[in-house]
Amino acid sequence: MDIKERKKMKFKMKFSKNEISVIFVILLLSFINVASLNMMIPSYSAIIADFGEQYSSSIYIPDALSVLIAAFTMVVWGYYTDRLDRNKVIRWGVFLSILGFLLTIFVNSYGLLIVARIITGGGMGFAIPVGISILSDIFPAEERSGLFGFLAIFSSTSNGTGQGLSAFLGPLNILNLGWHFPFLILFGLAVIALFLLAFVKLPEMGSKEESLADLQEFDELQYGYRMSRRALISMMKKRTNRYLIINGLFSIVPGTIIIFSLITTFSHPTDGLLAVLPSEIRIQVSTLMAGVASVGYIVGSIVLSWLGDFLYNKNNKNRAILAFIVNALAVPFCLLMIFFLRPVMLSNMPAYPSEISNDQFGFYVSQTIGAIFTNYPSYIFYVIFSFLGTFLSAGMVTNKNAVMVDVNLPEHRGTATSLFQLTEQLGKSFTLMLTAGLLTILSRIGMGYRELLYISILFWIPSAFLWFLSTKSVVNDIYTKEITLRERSQVSFIDYFFELNMAMDDGIQFVLDGKAQLEKNPKKAEKLISEAIKKFKWIKNKAHKKMMPDIEVRVKLLGEHAKGFQKDLVSALKETPVSDSRLKELAEKINANWPESDLKNIQLLEESAYLKVIEARIGRNFNPIESGLSLQHAIEIYDRVINLCSDRIIEEGIKKLSLDEEELQERIHHLLVKAQKSKSNTELLKTKLSEIVNTVLKEDITRDELSSLFELTTDYNLKMTYVVEDAFGRKMWRKFSRVMGEIDDLFEEYDRWQSQE
Repeated sequence: MDIKERKKMKFKMKFSKNEISVIFVILLLSFINVASLNMMIPSYSAIIADFGEQYSSSIYIPDALSVLIAAFTMVVWGYYTDRLDRNKVIRWGVFLSILGFLLTIFVNSYGLLIVARIITGGGMGFAIPVGISILSDIFPAEERSGLFGFLAIFSSTSNGTGQGLSAFLGPLNILNLGWHFPFLILFGLAVIALFLLAFVKLPEMGSKEESLADLQEFDELQYGYRMSRRALISMMKKRTNRYLIINGLFSIVPGTIIIFSLITTFSHPTDGLLAVLPSEIRIQVSTLMAGVASVGYIVGSIVLSWLGDFLYNKNNKNRAILAFIVNALAVPFCLLMIFFLRPVMLSNMPAYPSEISNDQFGFYVSQTIGAIFTNYPSYIFYVIFSFLGTFLSAGMVTNKNAVMVDVNLPEHRGTATSLFQLTEQLGKSFTLMLTAGLLTILSRIGMGYRELLYISILFWIPSAFLWFLSTKSVVNDIYTKEITLRERSQVSFIDYFFELNMAMDDGIQFVLDGKAQLEKNPKKAEKLISEAIKKFKWIKNKAHKKMMPDIEVRVKLLGEHAKGFQKDLVSALKETPVSDSRLKELAEKINANWPESDLKNIQLLEESAYLKVIEARIGRNFNPIESGLSLQHAIEIYDRVINLCSDRIIEEGIKKLSLDEEELQERIHHLLVKAQKSKSNTELLKTKLSEIVNTVLKEDITRDELSSLFELTTDYNLKMTYVVEDAFGRKMWRKFSRVMGEIDDLFEEYDRWQSQE
């Protein structure tokens, strides 16, 4: 079976029990998020009745603020999802949500309701970026449209369930809580979710990227890249990201108006299409009539998400093309959906009693819906075109999220999701806040909710244009991501093989150090040999598990030699007193049977130190503290190279050397001198860099504050001298410029020496 087939099998594996548990918890949190943000909509009339008619024109404000706060905090949640432990991020989000739900249950004024909704929005802002980031690490690329199609359906169902709980349970006044009672249910679900989080393990970042498939086979190699402010700038340079982020401002408007206004279009007590219905059933019938539109959305999410995955496997550009086509076609069908809405007359409805009791509720709701379709055939066309329009609109949502995951690196997805959602939620929030004013203007010219729906659909036109632009950029952005992941995977493998070889070299060095201790401290020598045997055994297990036969054979032989030597040494130590001649024999046995540690590996080690110097040079103008750490690491590596070379130098006159041995000694000596000079120069560089830091610290600034200042230079690609001039003035800038000039000269001198070598 070739590597490609093994990869395919790996990605077709069924979900593990832990993954199923993670999916369940994420879906539970998603349900709570969507339901909480839309749950109050059917209860607006009840809330106005509680707090006063003066709030009828501003009833949207608490929800608008909740959505707005969720949008902005979503960026914070998303950014730290990509930087920190995702489990901790989720727990903090759920905790805030629980607090918001608890306040909502007991609010008794409009002002407190606003506070409660703001806290709820701030808490639930985490759900979307964290959820998408985690689920993208469970589902492979070829299944992600299906994933987001399911999430779209689930979101729609959650929205309907939340509004259903509010519409049907609120009027029942359970526990005398009225419209507050559904939030008690969400409170309980959030507590359950917080409890379940303690028992699941979230997936590793990037674990379902095919470009990293081989990397996942190595337990020791994890995808260690994390989000940074500099990476955020890089992410925003991708044209597809820019187009789709802007797209969110437009694409969210029609859906927002439909969700928040379609029920009111039917149920408004004076201007609603069903205003003539008895108040006991008006909201429920309106909710069911508006819910008809969600059927097409659900079916479209299933069909178009599957189609998106199918077309993606043909060409990774096709998801964006599909989204553009369905976006453009959704506009005329949704306009026709609105066109066929008609107000109903009481004379065409069933005869209602003066008061409808709870046991008569279901009968009159069903009778009313039947009468609407019987006496107003235009509602049949409303159902047809609402199905087709919302069916097509679903393709934008499912494929947009999939495209976002396709073009962004694993450590960028939480942030990218939050930015996508930010523009959408901003559009949603401003739409809600402007709706009241727009309705007032429309009412003055004899228009109302239907005209508001017409206007909202037109926002899909610029959305379609932005999707068209995305079709031109998505292929290049996906290719760039895949190349980056492959390069990172290759670097990780090189590091892994290098580390195994260096570990083997360490084991050999343990044996050689043991030889040096034979006459001085035989027991310490035995301990060093034991450490070498443990090291060889560890390497052998890793090499066998990862199918590296060359390393496995070599280290197996070294382990056998070490065990044989250990056996002889233990036997010698049992003699009283320990024979010096026996110890000398053991030393000669090591000389005869053990090679010196690999010179090639020592050369690679020396080169890795030089790479650290280059890293310090690149970053010197942005963050000398980080550069100083890189130089310190280089010094430590050079020091190790010096020790390894010194151990291998044979003093002149000790023994006659062959031509090969003389050549090897010359190479070792050359590497030793090079490492000593490099170490000396690197220490000088580090000293000069320390002078910069110490110069600034004299100006009454702490090291932590200075580190934060230098982070700005790195994150925003600003030269350090610019930041210093702005923060400390011209005098300090001149000092910095002088020292930086000296450092530049030192680096140039360092480069000249390297070229001479």
